[in-house]
Amino acid sequence: MVKDILWPAFKKLGYKKSGNNFRYVDADGWGKIVQFEKASYNSATELSFVINVGLYLLDYDYYLCGETSGKRFTEPACVVRKRISTLTGNSPTGWFVLTSISDKYLLFSQLQTKFTQQIYPYLAAVKDKKAIYAILLAGHRADFPSVQIETLYRAGYQEAARELFSSEFAYSSTNKYYHATLLKLAARLGLPAALWTAEGPQ
Repeated sequence: MVKDILWPAFKKLGYKKSGNNFRYVDADGWGKIVQFEKASYNSATELSFVINVGLYLLDYDYYLCGETSGKRFTEPACVVRKRISTLTGNSPTGWFVLTSISDKYLLFSQLQTKFTQQIYPYLAAVKDKKAIYAILLAGHRADFPSVQIETLYRAGYQEAARELFSSEFAYSSTNKYYHATLLKLAARLGLPAALWTAEGPQ
């Protein structure tokens, strides 16, 4: 299914295939990925899988891990991560199940439709690094907001970074570890004291 039905269209768009990943890498430090994630409990008679898509920023990866995976980046390292269910809006989990009695051709047809109507358009709309930053500036929260703050700040989106910091700092009042992480971030970036002292939002 992956090799013969879904892969050819991505190949034409400049993606590279690695295992269960379709990956597009741009020399400007960003990329896109489609990942086919198999369930850990799969057996010889049942296969469950989900499709994830991600938008990658080299800088976010570096601030997250202290190093970058570059052309071999994975979906978990992406600043924007979505399952197919969040793109289609019609599946509570996004998982697909294939058994020995499943109509695999029907499943393949359904997947082609989802790729054509949701995944292709979503990824095609991201044409450069600025498009990914636009998604972040529009309100997307990465899995690690503190890393998103640093990524935005160092990329020149300092006002947006300060706004996100203010929101996250208020939220962190019930989590001392996250609170400490944000204080260290504020010191590292030289954020205005009003954002993290008694005079600022609590």
